[in-house]
Amino acid sequence: MKEKQIALKVAKIGLLGDSSVGKSSICQSYAGLEFNQTYLTTIGSDKYESKFTVENGKQIKLIIWDTAGQERFRSMALNTIKSVNGIVLVADLTNKDSFDNIKLWLQDINDNFDNPCLVLFGNKSDLKEERVVSSEEAKKYAEENKLIYFETSAKTSTGIKEGFAYIANQAYKKAEQKLKKDEEENIVIGKNKPKKSDSGCCSSKKGEKQKNVNKKASVK
Repeated sequence: MKEKQIALKVAKIGLLGDSSVGKSSICQSYAGLEFNQTYLTTIGSDKYESKFTVENGKQIKLIIWDTAGQERFRSMALNTIKSVNGIVLVADLTNKDSFDNIKLWLQDINDNFDNPCLVLFGNKSDLKEERVVSSEEAKKYAEENKLIYFETSAKTSTGIKEGFAYIANQAYKKAEQKLKKDEEENIVIGKNKPKKSDSGCCSSKKGEKQKNVNKKASVK
């Protein structure tokens, strides 16, 4: 029971996407850190923790995993976030390929996860002159891939709090539903557990012993 209570106080979110789409900058922006234009590429993974109040008013710990986007770190990234309740896919609005590659990340998710909550961040919305993917295109892409879309900018913090608030609430609800389901299944298993009856082996031996005693008594 203690383990379930602890689990219900935590929501875990993982970020996936190509290298240089701004995953680390998004995490830093959410954590309230200053934007760094020359932020180094993530090697392996980083973890960010913060307090978050879900829609029912309960305060939980929100754990956000930032992962490397390079091909050689792909399996490591997926393994790092294997226990998350929700995933933020990040694409770069100034890089069309990063949107096209979301399908590859979705395939990895389908192969390695059990239907997690998903959202898509279209990042770098502040770079209007360099933008190659319009809002309409991004929304259509998200709709085609059954993703909730948020347009974000790590530099101006646009859309980041809203996006994380949505995925955190969805991930928490999913974790809560899973725990309730597991609890209900355990209750059913407990009810269906066979009870000891008089027809068991011990009772049979006891009955045979009593019969032998009665026989001896009748002989006397």
